[in-house]
Amino acid sequence: MEAFFGNWKLVSSENFEEYMRAIGLAEEVVQIGNIVTPVLSIYQDGEKLVMKLKTSVFSSEKSFVLGEEFDENFAGQKYRSVINLDDGKLVQTQKWDGKTTIQTRKIQDGKMILTLSYKDTVAVRTYEKMAD
Repeated sequence: MEAFFGNWKLVSSENFEEYMRAIGLAEEVVQIGNIVTPVLSIYQDGEKLVMKLKTSVFSSEKSFVLGEEFDENFAGQKYRSVINLDDGKLVQTQKWDGKTTIQTRKIQDGKMILTLSYKDTVAVRTYEKMAD
């Protein structure tokens, strides 16, 4: 789990615009999401793990215990999520309005690869670790 801890900056994104549209985000959210360069911070706070996403336009934070369901809000949508550590990967299952998406984070060659899957739509976002 420690390999995920730190600050990560988005360096590349493939098919993210199509993914955001597929899950039904509003067009203004899609446009903003397509141009911002987020920094994702992951760290442990007691028993919980925390993920903070910061951009020049918005920020969000989720605090959770691995394997326990939690509620989250993002871009005006409420989700029910669970995140598990599976074979060295952080796998998040996010559900809302009868929809399910899977977000998988893995460390590969010193980078964090985020794969977002909804039905037949898959996006891949690559983050590089920032110096502390």
